[in-house]
Amino acid sequence: MKKKRATIKDVARELGVSIATISRALSKDQKVSALVTEETRKRVLQKAAELDYTPNLLALGFVTGKTNTLGLLTHHISREMFGNQTTNILKAAKRHDYEIVVGMPTERFPRTEEDQIKDIKKLLSRGIDGLLIDTRGVVGESDSILHAVGELGPVVTFHHPIPNLSGVVLNNVTSFCEATEHLIRLGHEQIGFVGTDWNTDNLGSDKGKGYLMAMQKHGLTPQRIPGRTGFLEQAYQLGKKLGDQFTALVCRSDYTAIGVCRGLQESGLRVPEDVAVVGFGNIEVGAYMTPALTTLATPREAIAQAAMELMLEQLEGQETPRQITLETPLIVRESCGVNRPK
Repeated sequence: MKKKRATIKDVARELGVSIATISRALSKDQKVSALVTEETRKRVLQKAAELDYTPNLLALGFVTGKTNTLGLLTHHISREMFGNQTTNILKAAKRHDYEIVVGMPTERFPRTEEDQIKDIKKLLSRGIDGLLIDTRGVVGESDSILHAVGELGPVVTFHHPIPNLSGVVLNNVTSFCEATEHLIRLGHEQIGFVGTDWNTDNLGSDKGKGYLMAMQKHGLTPQRIPGRTGFLEQAYQLGKKLGDQFTALVCRSDYTAIGVCRGLQESGLRVPEDVAVVGFGNIEVGAYMTPALTTLATPREAIAQAAMELMLEQLEGQETPRQITLETPLIVRESCGVNRPK
């Protein structure tokens, strides 16, 4: 017969104290645990160990007002960039004694405002202390997040800014300008951009704006290569059709760059001898492909640390939202024509 799990009521009954006393003694919040004597706390810990009692964080939250649990809403974790970022968030939270409840859309990229509102409210209903949101940067996202969150608790976003909320943002304009200028310094003039139209406010348009800034600064003609290029197969097919009209390409992501490189090579062009390529994201496999991929490195660990910093500020009473802006450094490898093996 399966052994019945011990409850907080069992610990309280054994010691002859209230449930509130047990909750306070077991709390990780020093201000809360200080409400009981050290002797009582030791007795509670000993009895909890004897009974093999595991605290119910949601139940503790009703008493202490804190569960030491945060919610994380992400897009998906199948791609390395998202999985890696989620891992860094989990590690950063753990260092501050917080657990993470992950929420992920059932669809790969939900397009409606209602989808995102539903996902946010599900996480908020779990008794979390705060919510971290990996924003997509799409039109209308700010309104849907603000509508769903309301006054329900601390919220921190990362990757794309949301007005009136604390967040960690990447300076993609500056980064893509730097990547493009790196190619210009190597002597390239026919440089194409593989990504979102810079004349829109759609996801990724800030990357194109950085490319455009560099090209105009140096008196060169900017050219965006049209077509869907967000996934490997799409980028691969595009690479096969490009021909030799460009001597260098700045790509929206490492996945796009990898697909383009394969397509170029199958069409008879060499990377980087005929076409130099730069990606974005610094996924692990990029360093081991041939040639190794030059890329803008998303600072995933720094994003996680900054997001936790902003969350802790709010949990400690800071009400004024603020943004932390991080740079994306250029990692120079072989695909841009530098650091090629002799």
